Amino acid sequence: METKLPLNFILSFCKEILPGHGEDCYCYTFCDTVGLLGVFDGCGGAGARKHEHYSGQTEAYVASRLVSGVFYDQFRRCYPSDMEATRFVGEVLAPAVNECLKTYQPPKEDSDFQIRGSMVRTLPTTAAAALVRQLDDSKMQVDAIWAGDSRVYILDEWGLAQLTVDDTSVPDPMENLYEDGVLRNILCTEKAAKLRMNSVTVSQPALVLAATDGCFGYVSTPMEFEGMLLDTLMVSENVAQWEEQLAQVIGQFAGDDHTLCLGAFGYQDFTEMKRAFSRRYQSLCAQCLDTISQLPLEDRQTRTELWNLYQDNYCRFLKDGQS
Repeated sequence: METKLPLNFILSFCKEILPGHGEDCYCYTFCDTVGLLGVFDGCGGAGARKHEHYSGQTEAYVASRLVSGVFYDQFRRCYPSDMEATRFVGEVLAPAVNECLKTYQPPKEDSDFQIRGSMVRTLPTTAAAALVRQLDDSKMQVDAIWAGDSRVYILDEWGLAQLTVDDTSVPDPMENLYEDGVLRNILCTEKAAKLRMNSVTVSQPALVLAATDGCFGYVSTPMEFEGMLLDTLMVSENVAQWEEQLAQVIGQFAGDDHTLCLGAFGYQDFTEMKRAFSRRYQSLCAQCLDTISQLPLEDRQTRTELWNLYQDNYCRFLKDGQS
């Protein structure tokens, strides 16, 4: 008999840079023993064609919503069950994404549909999702599933840890903030879906979150994203306040749509969760955030030195389990 998943709450937001034309999307759904949360970033550059039939929205807008729906529907179709994540992704999810995207028929009356450059893709989107399954009273399995540069993270008493590796020409999380990396793997109609996986075992309590690059791509170091998560947590009295504060702070930095979906597992209540992260927050401030806040913007060398001290812990789940 499987152990019930101790879900405390879900925190989520999907914010647009251009009101009414955001190209991000998210989904989450849970049963007693396993859950899914994910984010999807329609690739506006590659999927910028607009269709009058869809109220002038881009194919990137359509793509993120279609693929989000596939993830949600296929999870609901297959769970609860003891189906392994590798089988779910390889035999169910990837084929369903392919079928959905390839059966899409753009409206023929759209005058700009025939305009096609070499870099244009049909229905391009990223995906980053987590399957979360309870293993016993103190551990859960997290299966990160992704294509593109949206990410899945764990945040626990040891700090933030990335579970996904950006499918770009610059996969290093620090270098990617300064170099304009090219996406090497997205979901679209022109090629079969390639969904990568990383399966890890995580001790509870812990947070699992998925985020599009608008959330983490506009700070000067990866440490600052963890700082935004913990800063806003420490000044919040409940989940609603944390959600509002976090969306507001990220929005001050972001130059793109920004979407986040976060699940908390194994905490007694919100107050106990804040207490559990207080020591980590103090350590992070002393280790790097206080210094970064005093640095001039052009001082990349010091930021890189601080990143070198931080990255082993941040990358602690990336050594094994990837496919």
